[in-house]
Amino acid sequence: MDGVKHSVGKWDCIIAFPPCTYLTMVATRHHSLKFTPLEKINRRTMNRIDGMEFFMKFVNADCKHIAIENPVGIMNTAYRSPDQVINPYQFAESVTDTENYVTKATCLWLKGLPALRGNNLPTPDNGALFGYHPTGKAKTWEETRTGNRSKERSKTFPGIAHAMAAQWSDYLTGKSERQLTLFEEE
Repeated sequence: MDGVKHSVGKWDCIIAFPPCTYLTMVATRHHSLKFTPLEKINRRTMNRIDGMEFFMKFVNADCKHIAIENPVGIMNTAYRSPDQVINPYQFAESVTDTENYVTKATCLWLKGLPALRGNNLPTPDNGALFGYHPTGKAKTWEETRTGNRSKERSKTFPGIAHAMAAQWSDYLTGKSERQLTLFEEE
């Protein structure tokens, strides 16, 4: 971030959030001549390739424990399917947790880390939570926010961030006596 190359030796764990601007399914529509001029498609394709190469640097990093977060997109097919697909509501405190009780599929590619355990809250109805478009389609969580749309879309939800920090640090420090799974049986 400071423009200087730093040596940290070997990482114990990498949790990566590579930029998804050119990797998402949303970005795919910009590769269609129906919507985008050829010159722009060519630029976006080069940016997509750069994004894919950056993503793969995390995949190939010399580290025993790696998690890479990204939305559903090109890496699901160009690389492989994710190990886990999660939604913010699975890490919400309750159905009244308005910041986290929403759907937004988020993929995790894992190496040497267990899947995250979520809660047992029901899947929220974004339409009921946020209202409807005049077309009758449910609004998505980002359509209810204000400000920079791309920044809102790339947000890491606090519930997910907390689950990553708590569950994976417990796992890595040996505080977890068993392998963690997505949903614990009671």
